[in-house]
Amino acid sequence: MNKTNIVIIGLGHIGGSLASSLKKVHGNKVSIVGIDQSKAVINLAKQSNLFSEVSTLQKSLKLKSAHVIFVATGICDMDKLFTDIGKISFNNKVVVSDVGSIKVDIFKQALKNLPKNFDFVGGHPIAGTEKAGFKNLVTGLFSKKPVFISGIRAKRGSTLLIKTIWESLGSHVYSVTPEKHDKIFAYLSHLPHVLAFGLKNISNKNLTKKEILKYGGTSYKDYSRISDSSEELWTEIFLSNRKNLISGIKDFRKYLNKLEILLKSDSADKLKKLLKS
Repeated sequence: MNKTNIVIIGLGHIGGSLASSLKKVHGNKVSIVGIDQSKAVINLAKQSNLFSEVSTLQKSLKLKSAHVIFVATGICDMDKLFTDIGKISFNNKVVVSDVGSIKVDIFKQALKNLPKNFDFVGGHPIAGTEKAGFKNLVTGLFSKKPVFISGIRAKRGSTLLIKTIWESLGSHVYSVTPEKHDKIFAYLSHLPHVLAFGLKNISNKNLTKKEILKYGGTSYKDYSRISDSSEELWTEIFLSNRKNLISGIKDFRKYLNKLEILLKSDSADKLKKLLKS
């Protein structure tokens, strides 16, 4: 990859990890500008020595030199950000991408708010943890992890550039439609988070904190870790993918109803069959 000017808007766990991973792999072949609205985050990012500049969107002096912009903010913030980005006169042809967990809504926002002369290539790395914030960045977070490219209004070269960037970090890149993406992750990510939040809620209502800490084994720790994720982030994701998520919840409710009936009927063979299926 030739010298590339990359802007990362949103210096949270994913944005910070992306900056750190890019710098480790490419060194001086990339110049990274970090953008955030929090003064505390900006000050912390400046101390990391990962960026040629860390600033707000309004005050950045190097933003206009970008080749690639990764938007790593919350889903609700992207609508306005795409509008603000679209008003900037960049020095180069710019490719805008994102790292959001939802693709249909984000792609609609990009199509609506980014002028047609801006290339957009939607992205979603499957690599986050339950931890949040720049202070919890992980260098190499995306190595051997799937990254989905989904929602494209761009020339082939721009799509290839985003794909190449992720592959350079060791990611396995896949391409699907936004609709397919959101259906897949309703079942593989969003519904599991619904269940984890629910299990933690039920455990807290029926057991004391002391009992949970003392007796909670591997199974509890696994779903408890997931439910430690940001409620704000997951509220955005759940609402953005509500149609697919409601379908998944209905499917799981049917499963629980069957399980309840079999438990009441004391039918071991039928229960084994349901569990196996």
